[in-house]
Amino acid sequence: MDGIRNSVVQDISINDVVFSSNVHVGDTTYIKANSRAFAVQREEELYFGFEVDFEDYPIFSEVIPIPPITEDIHFHRINLDPVIRVDHINIIGISAASIFQIGSIKDAYLESRVHHVRQLKEKPES
Repeated sequence: MDGIRNSVVQDISINDVVFSSNVHVGDTTYIKANSRAFAVQREEELYFGFEVDFEDYPIFSEVIPIPPITEDIHFHRINLDPVIRVDHINIIGISAASIFQIGSIKDAYLESRVHHVRQLKEKPES
């Protein structure tokens, strides 16, 4: 037996799946997920409505280089048991361009970009 395996999961419990995340049961050829967040921490509770344009911050648009795979890899795999068995999976949360996959996947691209800003109150001059 070479290569093909099946996954058998008896029970899955997941509380939250948010922000471009995915739960997938079965085989996948390609998946792409991305998430962008602008996180503001303020000393004073203020919300001005629409506050930011992602395009104003280079972190959200710069290209992330993906180096090519140049190694010539050869391997031989023998799966003594063609079935992967799991009794119970308990997940608290899946967030920010993440994936939970039961099955095989050929190609995945997952990207999460977060810009954190801390806004402090000005100290009064004495």
